[in-house]
Amino acid sequence: MRIRRLQGGFTLLELMVVIAIISIIASLSAPSFVRQIAKAKLVEAQNIATQHQAIVEEFILINGVFPSSTQFDLLKRSLTHDSIVKSISVNDNNGVTGHIVISLNADTGVDDGQYFDYQRDSAQNWQCTSDLEQALLPGHCQENTE
Repeated sequence: MRIRRLQGGFTLLELMVVIAIISIIASLSAPSFVRQIAKAKLVEAQNIATQHQAIVEEFILINGVFPSSTQFDLLKRSLTHDSIVKSISVNDNNGVTGHIVISLNADTGVDDGQYFDYQRDSAQNWQCTSDLEQALLPGHCQENTE
């Protein structure tokens, strides 16, 4: 009587096909994955912008004018060394209007020096523009076309 021995495992060809399929899926999803990582990191910049908008609003409420660069430097929060935000500044301040500019560090999907520009108008509305690509911009922010 002959005993047949079943061999388990996969052939080399089957393993190569599976690896090829996984490679194709990974190459198709990688750009989307990188974009999602960049968007998640930009949430930090959005939170910092919101905090500083509140600081400016409080300053305007107390003093009646948009803070100067010197005044803003005394009020702004310090950044952590690993923050995506490189710097925060104000400019073009005139009465109760002005800009908060948030400059970004190089990170996944973001180049060094790219920015968010939050402009406050006399009706107390904030508009956001940025030089980031459209796919990375939050819904309330517009791409700067200049």
